[in-house]
Amino acid sequence: MKHKPSALQGGRRKHNTDENLSERITFRLSPVERKSLEDKAKERGLKLSLLCRLIVMRRKIPDRSPQTLQWFRDLVGMKNNLNQIAHHLNITKVSDQWAIEAIRFIAEEVQKAKNILTVNNYEQSI
Repeated sequence: MKHKPSALQGGRRKHNTDENLSERITFRLSPVERKSLEDKAKERGLKLSLLCRLIVMRRKIPDRSPQTLQWFRDLVGMKNNLNQIAHHLNITKVSDQWAIEAIRFIAEEVQKAKNILTVNNYEQSI
């Protein structure tokens, strides 16, 4: 009997030893500081240890909050709408007023999302 190829063949993926998180650093916080960090980690959908590591290494802290994920889903929907409008305009070769208004609306929403995400990333880096 022939076996089907499997994604699991070949065993576990080998991790780079440089990426191994084997070292530990301990530091002290007040209960208020710890609660603040836990809240920030929860808001962004991260583990506390990852959030602390990103802060210490001065890296961008991703925002995986439900609100941000919804914005990304909305932006993908707008991208699809924009592609449909562009397709319509390419076929008809005439610019309809509704298409121009829809494109302006989508551009404004993208700019709002960009501003909000930029402000959030700036606040996170402080």
